[in-house]
Amino acid sequence: MSQYLFNAAIKGFIEGFTEFLPISSTGHLVLFRQFFPLTSDPARVQELDNVFDIIIQLPAILAIVILYWKRLWGSASTVFEHQESRRFWMNVIAAFLPAAVFGFAFKDHLDLLMRPDIVAAALVIGGIVLLLIERIVKAEFVERAEQVTFRQSLSIGFFQCLSMIPGTSRSGATIVGGRVLGLNRTAAAEFSFFLALPTMLGAFTLKALKEYPRIQWASDGPVLLVGSVASFLTAWVVVALFIRFLKQNSLSIFGWYRIILGALILFFLRFGNLQPGL
Repeated sequence: MSQYLFNAAIKGFIEGFTEFLPISSTGHLVLFRQFFPLTSDPARVQELDNVFDIIIQLPAILAIVILYWKRLWGSASTVFEHQESRRFWMNVIAAFLPAAVFGFAFKDHLDLLMRPDIVAAALVIGGIVLLLIERIVKAEFVERAEQVTFRQSLSIGFFQCLSMIPGTSRSGATIVGGRVLGLNRTAAAEFSFFLALPTMLGAFTLKALKEYPRIQWASDGPVLLVGSVASFLTAWVVVALFIRFLKQNSLSIFGWYRIILGALILFFLRFGNLQPGL
């Protein structure tokens, strides 16, 4: 059992580390899940992986709520009094809607894309896009997430739909969208965090309701708990450091990371033992 708890901690760390960085948490979990099984029962390996990947997203969302509690509560508690607060939450909802519509429409087909070859290709393409954005985008009209307009929010929401392709990265797609639309790096990242709240909570709820009957709490409970704690603590630290990093640095390092990782995966798919299907 201790081995599976260790594996759960590793995968929880991967989720917390990658969820809010533009490097794709789903892509990393898809790639590493075969190396860190969570059960000795071959018939339940994939089933438990699917449940685990869903459950450990919730603690990562909680980390965002705690880190930005003052700003979130400040705007939520004054939504009926201040126009800026109402505009902020309306914009978050507007940005959430495209992914909600497309996600519901294609929810039964997205699992077919959970393949290392698709993840690798998306990582490389996304990395190239990040490098180009950092080189091309110069105009920065928006310095705070609360200043994003309705049109910008809705457009960022359509960018988020690209993250339905594993390896694209929800954070990466929304940050790129924000940068293209005139947000500076910090504002783009923070709006991406705030947009994650309804997006990830909605996806979590739908998937959790579907997978809940399959959870065997006696054996799965400790694994899910360890993974959740690791995800929460890691996300809390990573998000705080990421915002501090963006105030003085570009996103190029994440672009190069994506390209190198994607290229390595493609190499091992071609010449190694890594299988293109899961």
